[in-house]
Amino acid sequence: MAGGWQRLKPGDRVRLLRVPESDLEQRKREIEKGLEDAGWTADTLERILEFDPVVTIDHIDEYGAPWFIYKFTSPEGELNEHWINIQDDESWEMA
Repeated sequence: MAGGWQRLKPGDRVRLLRVPESDLEQRKREIEKGLEDAGWTADTLERILEFDPVVTIDHIDEYGAPWFIYKFTSPEGELNEHWINIQDDESWEMA
């Protein structure tokens, strides 16, 4: 839905379809550099896609980018909270 992210507003629900290419490329670069927590955004999005790909837009930032929050429990039992923005690409659709 190219360009559609600019029309999103808080409360809108979107279905994530795949991990954005930019996040996959970032993970690859971070792994190659040996960075700690390399690719956490792509990893988190993969987990969201596996369990519940429909998310609700929480807010729009000062640049007009829509963000959602996602909470899940880690394998160690810790609550994780992630803020992720919707990108202007074909990785999502309106739910």
